[in-house]
Amino acid sequence: MMYIFDCTLDPGPLTPEQAHEAMQIHMCCTVDDCRVRRRARHILVEGGHMVLDERATP
Repeated sequence: MMYIFDCTLDPGPLTPEQAHEAMQIHMCCTVDDCRVRRRARHILVEGGHMVLDERATP
């Protein structure tokens, strides 16, 4: 089951479309504090749909 509204829960696998929606829903969150935004960003970066600035990489 996909939990995309609760920042404290990992939503699990997401499609790129779901990841994009999650990024919009959690626009005010940071990847450090929000598990949904963290997962969504990972999905989009891995799929080539998002390119991180060098400052955003660990």
